[in-house]
Amino acid sequence: MLPDPKDPSYLGALVYFHHAAESLSFSRAAQTLNVTPSAVSHRITALENTLGKRLFERRVREIRLTQDGAELARATAVIWNELKEITGQLTTQEVLRVSVGPYLSSQWLLPRIGAFEAQNPGLRVDMIHVIGKPDAGLADVSIIWAELESDTTESVLLFDTNAVPVAAPGVQISDNFWDETLPPIHYRNRSTWRHWLFTIGAPVEFAERGEVLEEPHMVLEAAAYKRGIAIGFLPFIGKFFDQGRLVQVGLHSIRSNRGYFLQLNSGAKPKARLFADWAGNQAKELMIWS
Repeated sequence: MLPDPKDPSYLGALVYFHHAAESLSFSRAAQTLNVTPSAVSHRITALENTLGKRLFERRVREIRLTQDGAELARATAVIWNELKEITGQLTTQEVLRVSVGPYLSSQWLLPRIGAFEAQNPGLRVDMIHVIGKPDAGLADVSIIWAELESDTTESVLLFDTNAVPVAAPGVQISDNFWDETLPPIHYRNRSTWRHWLFTIGAPVEFAERGEVLEEPHMVLEAAAYKRGIAIGFLPFIGKFFDQGRLVQVGLHSIRSNRGYFLQLNSGAKPKARLFADWAGNQAKELMIWS
C-alpha cells in the first residue's frame, strides 16, 4: 500500500530523511533535529520499509544515498526550499486589512488590487467583505456605502454616484413605470427609491411596493431576471449594460444621495495612507472614463 502523504508520521519521516540526506550523517541530522542518532536511524528504516526501497547504503563510518534515495532527496530539497521561501515571505509581508462590501469589491477593487500589491512589494491586502456597516476595529481601512449627508468628518468621498432605474431588456414599460404593474426592487430598505421618486417629482407611493433584498448584487440580478425595476448606480452597473443584461428605464438620472466613503480607522498601519491615496486616484480615473 502506498503511504498517505497526509499521514503525520510519514511527513515526519521525510523531515528526518531530508536532514540525513543533506548532511549524509545520522549524527548531524540528529543534532539539527535535537534527537538521538538512533531515533533518526529508526525513522528512516521505517520510511524505507513503508516505501519498499533502500534509501541509504550504511557503512561503518559513513552513509551514502542509493539511487532511489538520491531521487527522493532531490524532491525533498525542492519542497523544503519552497516552504522556506513561502514562510519567509509570510513572516516579512505586511498585511493591510481593508473592509469593503462584496459588490464594490467585485466590481472595482478586486480587479485592481493586484496592481497595488505589485507596486508595493512586501505588502499584502486582505479584504474583509461585509454587508452593512463595517466594524472599524477589524480593519485598517473601511470603504463605506453611506448617505452623503451623514457624519463623514473622518472619511473622504471616493465615489459620487448617479442613480438610474434599470430593468431587463425587452420588458414592456414606459417612462412613467410607476403607473404600471412591474414593482421596484429594493436594497436593504426603501429609502433609495423614495429619494429617487421624490427628486424627479414622481409618486413616492410606488416605493412601498416590491421586495427588499439584503445584497446589492442580488438586486441587479433580480432585475435582470425580470422580477422588477432596480436602482442602479453609475458607474458600477456598466458591466450589466455591456453584457446586455440590463438597460436604463426612461431618461431620468439623478445624483444619488449615497456614495462610497474611505475611512482610515483608529490604529491603522502607516501603509493605510498609501492605500488611501492609491484608492483615491483609482476612483478619480474611473469617474473620468465613465
